[in-house]
Amino acid sequence: MMKRISKVFKIVLRVLAGIVGVILLLSLDAWMQVNLFRKDYASLFGYSIFNVVTGSMSGTIEINDYVVVKNTQDVKIGDIVTFMSEGELITHRLVIANGDTFVTRGDANTADDFSISRGDIVGKVVLVIPKAGIWKNVISEPKVLVAIFITLLLFTLVFSTEERKYKTTTYKGDLSALKSSNKKTKKVLRTMKIGFLFKKQQEMEQMKREQEIVQKTRSSLKENANTESDSSNVQQKKIKANLEALKK
Repeated sequence: MMKRISKVFKIVLRVLAGIVGVILLLSLDAWMQVNLFRKDYASLFGYSIFNVVTGSMSGTIEINDYVVVKNTQDVKIGDIVTFMSEGELITHRLVIANGDTFVTRGDANTADDFSISRGDIVGKVVLVIPKAGIWKNVISEPKVLVAIFITLLLFTLVFSTEERKYKTTTYKGDLSALKSSNKKTKKVLRTMKIGFLFKKQQEMEQMKREQEIVQKTRSSLKENANTESDSSNVQQKKIKANLEALKK
C-alpha cells in the first residue's frame, strides 16, 4: 500500500514540477519580449494571455479572469477583442463596424465607448479562464511559495523514509526466502547425490555378479576340457594295450 502511495506521490510531484517549469518558461519568455525587446505585449505561437483588472465586461468576463487572445485582425461585429488605446490594453466587444473602423462597448456598460481602427486590434478573445488571476496572486506571494515548498519537502522526506523501510523489509524477506530456497536446494541435491551413489553401487554389484558368473563358467568349461582329455588318454592306452596283446 505504501509503495503505491509513494508512486502516486512521485507522479504528482513530477506533474507539478512540469507545470511549474512550463509556467516559468512562459513567464520568462513574456518578460523578455516586454522588457528586452520592448514589445507592448507578449505573444507565443500566435496567442497572448491577459489578466482582466476592471469590471467593464462583467457578466461575460470578470475581474481576475484571464483571457486567451488569438493574435489576428480578422474580426467582425459581436467578437470580443483586445486592443490598444492610449497605451493601455482593453478588452471589449465590437458593436459597430465601418470599414476598418470599429466601435466597442463593455458588456457591463450602457453606452458605446471607444472608436478604434483595425490596426489597434491585438486579437480576438478565444478563451476565458475564470479567476486565474487570484491563483496567480496567491502563488506569487513569497509566504505561500515557502509554505508550499516546505510542505512538498516534508512529504518527500516522509515518503522517502517509508520507501526505504519498505525496501529494507522487502530485502530481508527476499534474503530469508533465498536462504530457505538454498536449504531446500541443498537438500534436494543431497538426496539426488545419495540416489546416484546408491544406483552406482547397485550397478557395480551387478557387474561383480556378472564377472563371477563368467569366471565360474570359464572354470567349469576348463574342468570339462581336462576331464575329456584324461578320458581320451585312458582310452588310447587301452587301445594300445589291446594291440600289443594281439601281436603276442
